[in-house]
Amino acid sequence: MEGFGRIVAAAALLLVAMAARAGTLEAIEYYDATLDHYFVTSFADEIAKLDAGVFAGWQRTGQHFTGFDPATPVAGASPVCRFYGLPSAGLDSHFYSASPAECQAVLRRFPGVWEEETQNAFGIYLPNTETGACPAQTIPVYRAWNARVDSNHRFTTDLATLQAMIARGYVAEGYGPAPYPVAMCSPASTAPPPAGAPKCTVRASTASANLGDDVTLTASCTNAPASFTWTNCASTTSTCTTTSAAIGPQTYTVYASNAAGQSAAASVTVLWQTPPPAPVCTIVRTSQTDPPAVGGSILLEANCDQAVGSYSWNGCGSLTNTCVARETTPGLHTYSLIARNAGGSSPPATLGINWVASATSAPGFCGQFPSYLYSDFDTRSVRVESVQMPAPAFAWNGVWTVRFVVPPTMPSTVFGQMASAEFAGPPTIRQATISQTPCDFRAVDPSGASGPFASSVGSTNTILFSINPSRAGYPVLAPGGTYYYNVRNFDPATNTITCSPGSGRCDALVESRLPG
Repeated sequence: MEGFGRIVAAAALLLVAMAARAGTLEAIEYYDATLDHYFVTSFADEIAKLDAGVFAGWQRTGQHFTGFDPATPVAGASPVCRFYGLPSAGLDSHFYSASPAECQAVLRRFPGVWEEETQNAFGIYLPNTETGACPAQTIPVYRAWNARVDSNHRFTTDLATLQAMIARGYVAEGYGPAPYPVAMCSPASTAPPPAGAPKCTVRASTASANLGDDVTLTASCTNAPASFTWTNCASTTSTCTTTSAAIGPQTYTVYASNAAGQSAAASVTVLWQTPPPAPVCTIVRTSQTDPPAVGGSILLEANCDQAVGSYSWNGCGSLTNTCVARETTPGLHTYSLIARNAGGSSPPATLGINWVASATSAPGFCGQFPSYLYSDFDTRSVRVESVQMPAPAFAWNGVWTVRFVVPPTMPSTVFGQMASAEFAGPPTIRQATISQTPCDFRAVDPSGASGPFASSVGSTNTILFSINPSRAGYPVLAPGGTYYYNVRNFDPATNTITCSPGSGRCDALVESRLPG
């Protein structure tokens, strides 16, 4: 074992020596509050233009991490590819990966959506793909995804920042176990504090706050600190109360000292934002039949354009954005919702639904399935999750059909989008189509006359469409036209249902982007 230890130590020293001979770059992080997007770049010309305000709206966050200059490659380091999400595909964002396999997967899966800008923005180490552990003398770089249609990632070496992003609904991506997988390993390390010096963590009373609010930062340290030094906050004790007049993320750092010396830096990031306007909401309904039948259930889901603090339903009992309604009498029943946040109360969102005494014939081809879910998005850009729907919901052998209407004012220069993915369950291969007919999984017919306009198969299915016939390769839909986005737990390649019968259901989400 002693010999093995000497080998490991020698390998670590070799890694340090190679890194010392290589040139390094700093990947500087910026934030655009209007987009709510993060961006890192190691390119000197981009950094200069961003700092000069040539690209309006971007401000430094104070965070950065180190990579190797491509001009001086290091053995064992991986080149980092950089992609740009094209605005024509509804994106305006950059993506980085140190995994050659992931870079190739993006190229293969998203042509015309993500454009490769460079195969080697900078060099960096990959962690162990099973454990997430970084090589000696490196530190983890975490990657957080915003889990939104406008796909954006944040890269950080600060665990507190990652935790704050997860609290905001971001998804941590990378290698190793949850909750904090590692995406890359930066060749940056600091000398450890002296033995006996304090070791600290710091937390904020809230991860995000409105301008003018007070946020309390609290440092928890070992080894009885005698003094504290804060950056971006005025205090000499273990707590500090701060506010901000500038929007965007701010990082606060504390150092604690005792007779043995000073601690390593402990940091926390707070996202400062303007108080949001009052929300405006719409209600989407999902039912096991269309129209819903007495004795069954419907899922009402509020989609609001702002963050919401509380929900008040009328005609349905719930304190969240979803409500399950059941009726015992047929006829028109009306449901309404008021949502509230720091900006005030929303106008009432109202939805009238006509319940029938018993289920009618299934629409389109839905009668070919043991059960079906029916959602009505109309012209709204919304998201619905089947997990809230009582069983059978999105049954293992069922189908989900979503009615949507192409906005009559949709521009010919943009794409619309219908997408689905697994939710609250394991990744499940699914087939999705866009058709003029509910539950239509016939062979694709680009004209839409005798089959779906388009089909997609995968654990995530995104179908882009246009109203412009000159956009080759994309389904062409008519402004004001009614269509159906159909999803089933099925793999056409193997002709098998992909959801286990024992589970009873495989829940998913469906999201629309209908510009108009």
